[in-house]
Amino acid sequence: MINLILLTGCGLAACTSEQAPEPVTPSSCASVDIKSARVYTIVQENCTNRSCHPGTGSPLIADFSTLARLKSYITTNGATWTLRVTGQNADMPQSQSFPPLSRATRDSIACWVSNGMPD
Repeated sequence: MINLILLTGCGLAACTSEQAPEPVTPSSCASVDIKSARVYTIVQENCTNRSCHPGTGSPLIADFSTLARLKSYITTNGATWTLRVTGQNADMPQSQSFPPLSRATRDSIACWVSNGMPD
């Protein structure tokens, strides 16, 4: 009987808040300072050095062999870049041997693009 009273009391105490807490939102890209050199290192480690987008043999449109070509691809194919690399359900890299990019890495790259791909 005491357990029932305690359980009921806990349940009532949990329901006394009139408002749900504010949702946690990701940080704004305005406060993120990521430069081209860092992003290009990530791309080299995960995209070009694994023989997927080195500029030879890969889909030539997705040639990430230089920073200029990477930026050009993103500028021309922004929706595809977002879908495949930085979006919520991004699937790159696709190889079973390599882990996908972390959410933090994808968010950083997305902020770099959003901030105009600063050098």
